Amino acid sequence: MTAKKTVRPVKVDEAKRILALQDQVNRLTKDLRKALRDGNSNDIVSDVLGGIVNTPKQIPAWVRKAEPRERFKATPEVPVTMWADWHLGERVTKAEVNGVNEYNMTVARERVERLYSVTDKLCTENHTGVYPGIVINLTGDMVSGGLHPELVATDELEAIPASIKAFEWIAGGIARFADRFGRVYVPCVPGNHGRTTHRPEFKRYYRKNYDWLIYQMLIRHFADDPRVQFDVRPSNEVLYRVFNIRYLLLHGDMLGVGGGDGIIGAIGPIRRGEVKKSGAYSSQGTPFDMMLHGHYHQRLWLPNSTGAGSIKGYCEYVKNALNAKPDRPTQPLWFVHEKHGQTAHWDIYVDKAPKKSSEWMSVLGADAA
Repeated sequence: MTAKKTVRPVKVDEAKRILALQDQVNRLTKDLRKALRDGNSNDIVSDVLGGIVNTPKQIPAWVRKAEPRERFKATPEVPVTMWADWHLGERVTKAEVNGVNEYNMTVARERVERLYSVTDKLCTENHTGVYPGIVINLTGDMVSGGLHPELVATDELEAIPASIKAFEWIAGGIARFADRFGRVYVPCVPGNHGRTTHRPEFKRYYRKNYDWLIYQMLIRHFADDPRVQFDVRPSNEVLYRVFNIRYLLLHGDMLGVGGGDGIIGAIGPIRRGEVKKSGAYSSQGTPFDMMLHGHYHQRLWLPNSTGAGSIKGYCEYVKNALNAKPDRPTQPLWFVHEKHGQTAHWDIYVDKAPKKSSEWMSVLGADAA
């Protein structure tokens, strides 16, 4: 009998890095528990973790401006990806979705590893390979968070253990790409599933959220690594520029729109939300070209916005409440050229690939011989 292969979610070269990561988690957990016992301030988490960056550092020059290149070499491009809606801790039961999907921590671990390895391969083997660095957007809903009573009853992990796992896996991924590309810019926004309040709140929204806690742990972990720069803002939206394209990153739950359509899905609300956001930012003197978001678990490449799919994939809510078609779990990857803007666009499929057809092409129809 063949032994089951162990899939590692994070590839870290040095054993010391793994030990240091675990020590970091243990210290943070101990400090947070002590702080919660000793005080009632709303700023407890900020005090323990060293405080949020209220005034973000300047966006790295390599993201905004092309660096000199050697003659006859390919023009550098910047790979940009979104890690969105991992929902770690949630469980999707295969039998309840007609066998289309299954999700738990074991499946999540395999999908995160596949996300890292495929991203690496597409950048190094399927594209120019000339990059000043990589942009990794952390788009929120990294944990299930027990947001609804049914999730509290069925989640495999509660919010804090799931947050620690998310921290470990994301830290490993960022370290991997820092080793590969040299520099990493990481804009971050919390989502709605990580919130610690029963209903959405609007003041200090970002602090009442497990996603924000994960980001603060990451900031502290990489504090002495000049290759990695995080951008977390109290507005819970990050506006930045890659060469000539201005991006607005947000989660997508607060677009100020509702509704939808059984035919076009979330495209209608997203488009209306993008128009409203565009108007608001333009009136402030900070217009953007592309809106980046998650939340809807739907991969969308629209003219003025890009929507990320999810790691979780098809679930009971999508089947029973939305009656939507199953969509494979994906995360987006694209490249920004100095002169041509966005070039190659990829959907990174993180589930196991379906069986291949035995024929490379076939003719279909009643008249086909």
